[in-house]
Amino acid sequence: MSGLTQSAARRFFLTLVHDGYLDTDGRYYWLTAKNLRLGQAYVDSAQFPRMVRPIVEYVASRAEEHASVGVIDDNELVYIARSKHTPFNSTSVRLGERVPIHCTAGGRLWLASLPESECEAVLQQVTREQRTPYTVTDIVTLMERIAQVRRQGYATIEQEFEIGMLVVAVPLADREGLYWGALSLTSHQSRTSLEAMCRNHLDLLYSAQAMLVA
Repeated sequence: MSGLTQSAARRFFLTLVHDGYLDTDGRYYWLTAKNLRLGQAYVDSAQFPRMVRPIVEYVASRAEEHASVGVIDDNELVYIARSKHTPFNSTSVRLGERVPIHCTAGGRLWLASLPESECEAVLQQVTREQRTPYTVTDIVTLMERIAQVRRQGYATIEQEFEIGMLVVAVPLADREGLYWGALSLTSHQSRTSLEAMCRNHLDLLYSAQAMLVA
C-alpha cells in the first residue's frame, strides 16, 4: 500500500534505526524514546512502553507507591511507563517527561554503566541544575555517588530532584548486559524513609528487573 518494495522499506527502516528513531531485534522494529520530540503519542502507541506497562503496574500495586521506567535519550532520562498506587502526588515527574541525569536515580544508573572517563565527560557536558537545596552538582561529589551506585548495583535519590521525594531504582539491561533503562519506585519522606524503601522494596524491584530483560 505504501508503494515501497520490501528491500526499499527495509533500507528506510535501517536509516531510522541509524538515526535513533527505531530500534530492532533483527526481525521487528519499534519506536524509540527519541520520538517523544516529535509527539507525545509515542508513549501511548509505541510497542515497548506497552510491553513494560503491566510490570510497572504490578510493582506499583505491590509497593503501594509510584513506579516508573525511564530510558536515556540524548543525555536525558525519559519516562516511558508509569503507574501510581499512592495518594502522594509528585508535581515534577510525568509520563513522557525529560529530566536531567545528574539528580535522578535512572540517570545515575546510566552514568554508572559508563567507563569513568566517559561518565565524567558527560557530566561536564550536561547542565547540572540545582533543583533543590539538596541537589549535588559538584562533579567530584557526583563521581563519588556514581561510584557507590556502581558498587551496590542500585541507585537512591533523596530530595535532590524534588523536595520530599525519595527514589530507589535498579538498572534494566539487555541479554548482553547493556544498560537500556531503569525501573524506579518513588515515595515521599512524609510516608517512609529511604532506608525503609530499600529494605522493603529492593527484592520486588529485582524480581521485576528479571522480567524486563530486553
